[in-house]
Amino acid sequence: MRTALSRLLGLAALAGAAVCAPHAHAGPWAREDGAVFLTLSQQGDAAGESWTGLWAEYGLTPRITLGIDAGVSGRGDGKFILWGQKAWVRGEHRFAASAGIGASFIGEEVMPLAQLGGGWGRGLSTRFGAGWVAAEARAIVTARNVTFTQQLNSQALATYVYMLPETSAKAELTLGLRPRDRLMLISQVQLEQGRDTGLDMRLANSVVYSLRDPAKLEVGLITPISGEAEPAVKLGLWLEF
Repeated sequence: MRTALSRLLGLAALAGAAVCAPHAHAGPWAREDGAVFLTLSQQGDAAGESWTGLWAEYGLTPRITLGIDAGVSGRGDGKFILWGQKAWVRGEHRFAASAGIGASFIGEEVMPLAQLGGGWGRGLSTRFGAGWVAAEARAIVTARNVTFTQQLNSQALATYVYMLPETSAKAELTLGLRPRDRLMLISQVQLEQGRDTGLDMRLANSVVYSLRDPAKLEVGLITPISGEAEPAVKLGLWLEF
């Protein structure tokens, strides 16, 4: 069985990138200056594991996007990350570098974390409509409290508490298609490498349908390819302002 932290990180992943920023998660595309994008999602599997997530983006400048990545599991574990991203345009290609700080919460333990990431993407033209491809990767360092007790003599013990850094990595490869103005089809391969959990791989497929502005509805299925996770379904509400 996966640890609570590895489940938290795995369930937190949200499928999505965009041909142009106002239509989905920014990915390597910058959010428009002054624009706001929010995703509220609920994810669960047959084993009873669940994740309620919040993803927010704000276009600070034409090239810089700020955001929040937060959520809580059915067990009460959670995370909160503040992040920033800078984007560059090189012809048809889009590049981005990002950094974030925050914390993971497991039980009563609070673990500070920091992450660095980068991404690439570009739009595609297909016979079925406009599409896009994007690749993103992040390295995450989490500081976990470790307690160590030392025998000083026959009558005295010394207890030390220190923070031990633990590293993990995540990557996503996304392929999307917009066959109609109000419909998006998104397929994403998600990879996660943890120190104790090994390599997990998942396939996340989503359908996003435009409701009345400013809302879109996302319905998705996440299927494990490797690892111990269970298949999960996801419902999400996208809001753009």
